[in-house]
Amino acid sequence: MKFPSLLLFTALGTLAACNKHNDSPTIDFGPNGGITQRDASGRLQGDPDPTDWTVDATWNQQEQDLFRSLGLDLNATATGNVTTSQIIAWPNPIGAGQAIFRYDTPVPVSCKFVIVDAKYQVVGPMLSSPAVRNAEFYYNVLGSAYQQGKRYRLYYVLYDGTAIYYKGHGDIKIGL
Repeated sequence: MKFPSLLLFTALGTLAACNKHNDSPTIDFGPNGGITQRDASGRLQGDPDPTDWTVDATWNQQEQDLFRSLGLDLNATATGNVTTSQIIAWPNPIGAGQAIFRYDTPVPVSCKFVIVDAKYQVVGPMLSSPAVRNAEFYYNVLGSAYQQGKRYRLYYVLYDGTAIYYKGHGDIKIGL
């Protein structure tokens, strides 16, 4: 009776795979919807999420792995200081189409950012800038891996050569 054994083995393997996926770490987007709302002009709407668009002191392994290609110590102390008005994304929530991520710094720095889902899976390509004092990135959320009504996290690293200037995250929502 090899068939029932094979069937049982296959079923157990499938359950183990499902459990492994369900046990993987997930992002806590925070209270009150977990986003800092901004209108189509970038103006703040309501109360900001205090964890968004600020410096993150330490990142877990999943977060660090997103930027492994930089070859930097991502949990090193940031050397720069950026205010919450100098690093933003808008509109948020994103009704349809295109959104903007912008940073302004007093010195030229390079930037890399990536958008992930709640399970740290990359949903948009990693974008980067050369060393400049300010940059705007436009990203499109139509016809892609983004789902209406879902929240995503934008991780960013601003760096100056081999030093972390500033790193953090901001949460975004697709759909109103």
